[in-house]
Amino acid sequence: MEDELAIAILDGAWRPQRLLTLRQDWHGVLHHLLRDEGSWVALIQRRGGHASHLPCWRDVALTRTIARRLRPLEIRLADHLIHAGESRFSFRAAGLL
Repeated sequence: MEDELAIAILDGAWRPQRLLTLRQDWHGVLHHLLRDEGSWVALIQRRGGHASHLPCWRDVALTRTIARRLRPLEIRLADHLIHAGESRFSFRAAGLL
């Protein structure tokens, strides 16, 4: 199984309203982000095989870049979750957001 990355558009209580896979073109993702007027999003990363649920430096860099790029749109990153098998990692719970 290949790694998958998605963006969940959240409401004010951080409940998922829409899940956008990043296999879609970025114009479509941006269209939904702006149309839905969500102020919060979460990155959801699913790792296949026997991959670790712990973030690598690329995950940290991606998280920081996306959080920084969303600010001018008045959209905030609620969390970046990494799922690998039965294990989970939350950037927010780890104090990385």
